[in-house]
Amino acid sequence: MVGDGTRRVLWGMIKRLLRRMKKREGVALITTLMIVALLVTVVIEFNHIAVAEIDISRNFGDEKKILFTVISGVNVIGDLLRIERKFSPGVTLTGKWAQSRTYFEAAGSMLEEERLEGEITDENGKINVNSLVGEKGGFIEAQKALWERLLKQTRFGLSAEQVDTIIHGVKDWIDKDDTITGIYGAEEAFYETRGYPCKNRSLDHVEELLLIKGITEEIFYGTEDKEGLKPYFTVYGDPEININTAPVPVLMALSESMTESIATDLDTYRRDSANQAQLAEKAWYQTLWPLADPLPEELFGISSSFFRIDVTGTLGESVKKVSAITHVTDTGSRILFWQEM
Repeated sequence: MVGDGTRRVLWGMIKRLLRRMKKREGVALITTLMIVALLVTVVIEFNHIAVAEIDISRNFGDEKKILFTVISGVNVIGDLLRIERKFSPGVTLTGKWAQSRTYFEAAGSMLEEERLEGEITDENGKINVNSLVGEKGGFIEAQKALWERLLKQTRFGLSAEQVDTIIHGVKDWIDKDDTITGIYGAEEAFYETRGYPCKNRSLDHVEELLLIKGITEEIFYGTEDKEGLKPYFTVYGDPEININTAPVPVLMALSESMTESIATDLDTYRRDSANQAQLAEKAWYQTLWPLADPLPEELFGISSSFFRIDVTGTLGESVKKVSAITHVTDTGSRILFWQEM
């Protein structure tokens, strides 16, 4: 837009000429000056628009370029995960993938102006939400107990009633029947009041938990005082949790006998590269396990094939953030989920 100062200067000139010229012959000159003033205004306005459009075009180009860079980066990281997984005895926290900076530096090593940063998370180190319910629609008791041991941890600040409401609510959301589970479950009648149906199928995204009775944003994402559930659940992979990568709260949920102290010792052990060979067998935990009864080994394994890749790409003033889930096998990697922010 034309500045106020420019307008004042132009119209000030015209007013001064009007005061000086009283004769008829001055009208033509005044008209000419007014046309010139109008043209100057239009030129200045056009200049501002042109400059703005050039900036928009440049920014649009940067945004496209950084998007393509992020897409390429995610694909490169998927290939790096595939190679490391193929030639390693198991996916562990001593691997290069766990040092996210190394992977992102490798993915961005050929870039000129762009920069890639991010984090890689093993989805198989989390509890699979859909494993709570069996094929016939009932609880898988070992998984139900796993949920209870996790949700009762003080870090989440949940009451016993809230724990039961969440677990029964998730079960009813997944199972195919319309029968309410116990006194805490919820089926179609409850969700009609919210304006959407009960799904009665497996979850496709972990964020669907927010739709389920008993789970609020504060419970899912956490608050300043309490942790959220989101980092510990997934909808990808097999029921078995990778004991080599599971977060400490998930390790604690494997057994009633598992204390935070024992879980922390296990975490320290598996992060030591000197113990890499031992991590190739899931019974490695017995080296530190102080009790006679072993952990329920049907709940966990040592393999992983699903990874979350959170990427931030930067080029000039353009920033693109993406979360992707990639499925990695010995023959390749495939993106299952893509979210741009």
